[in-house]
Amino acid sequence: MESKDDDYWNDSANKSFNFDEDDVAVLEIATNNKRTLFGEDTASEANYGTGQIELPLHTIISDENLELILQEQSRNEMTIPKGISLEEEVKLLRKKIQEFNYAPSTESVVRKLILGKPCSLEMFRSMAEKEQLLDEAIASGSGNAILKVTLFLDQTLKKKLFYTLLQTRPEAVYHYVNYLSLRLKVTECTDLLVFLGRHHEASLLQFSIFVCSTSNLDIKRQRLKKIYSDYFSQPGANSFYAQLVANYMNLLEYQMGELHSSGGGSKAVAIQDKSVLETLNYVCGKYKWGDTALQTNDNPFKLSEYHQVSQAQFEWIALNERAKQQAWLDFDHIFERKAWLNLKQKSFKINIPIDRTILRLHALHAPDPVLNTFLAKVEDPQRRLALARKVQSKHGIVDALVLLKDRAELEAYRSTLDSGTEERLYAENAVKSLNNKWKSDAMKLIK
Repeated sequence: MESKDDDYWNDSANKSFNFDEDDVAVLEIATNNKRTLFGEDTASEANYGTGQIELPLHTIISDENLELILQEQSRNEMTIPKGISLEEEVKLLRKKIQEFNYAPSTESVVRKLILGKPCSLEMFRSMAEKEQLLDEAIASGSGNAILKVTLFLDQTLKKKLFYTLLQTRPEAVYHYVNYLSLRLKVTECTDLLVFLGRHHEASLLQFSIFVCSTSNLDIKRQRLKKIYSDYFSQPGANSFYAQLVANYMNLLEYQMGELHSSGGGSKAVAIQDKSVLETLNYVCGKYKWGDTALQTNDNPFKLSEYHQVSQAQFEWIALNERAKQQAWLDFDHIFERKAWLNLKQKSFKINIPIDRTILRLHALHAPDPVLNTFLAKVEDPQRRLALARKVQSKHGIVDALVLLKDRAELEAYRSTLDSGTEERLYAENAVKSLNNKWKSDAMKLIK
């Protein structure tokens, strides 16, 4: 007769996992167990319902890590069994001492690092052994293992040898730079990346931005200046990255200067440590449009040129800022360009989508003359008519119908306008003009 304990274990509804199954093996979670580890959980039961949830094994643990765990569990840790002779015990102890005196395989050590098991790296004494250990850690793809081995090498090698070892191992550089960045070790990281040279300039740029993650702009500017002078200003440095850092320093200096000159004004405070585009919006608001003599960052054109802001970005920022201030006349300075052949003649040029511009101006309550100016730049009459109707521009609708030579539609639209208004008069003149042109074209055909 079976005992009560046997009844309990035999009655369990949990299905054990079979490691002999194929990749489709799953873990099944039953909800009708008689006993649970944590007691009743009504919330969980309500969520799971009465069925079973099947979780694919690979969603819980990767194949590589599962293999490592199985291999480690299959290993028999050496223990000294009871009841053995003194001679056998001495042999076992000698074997343990040998393990401490001689480096084990790099594979076994990295496996322990991945699994979080305690292990010592002091047995790896020669340069070749340390190099093999680092390569094994990199091959494992484990960031923790790579960083632990890298820190061990940093402590046991001279700086020049350590840097030389990292020079051809960007994975180790990445994790080590992140480690230094988190601890704000500016000097150590700069020394490393300066030694590594231009092959790791992207890591240096990443570090430059990271170490400047402080709310104190003056400290940030000082750190950037040090990194720039120590590396980016040196011969052979990548000019693209050097320009990025120089631009960032220039932007910070301008923002801090505006804060001081404004006496801590709210608008100047709002742009501290903000992006170039946010700063450009601020400059557009304080600039006297038409003052071409100003050649500093207070001129939005110069600020955009210095920080390589695209023409489309500049136009969109300036258009929105000036429209919100209802400074419609300033649009002439934003979108007009001097002609190449005749410097006295100006032409209208826009780099942002004209449809989006018109709809945005309408949303910002631009007057009809402003909308008509932009509608006139739409070459397709059908498209212009659709946009004019969408923004309710009466002049724009009339102009588009004239271009389409749709006299019947124009006359119908004229009848919808109130008598005596400027829009009605404009539509009537357009109808007359269209009739005259139609008669003129008809006479030409008769002749």
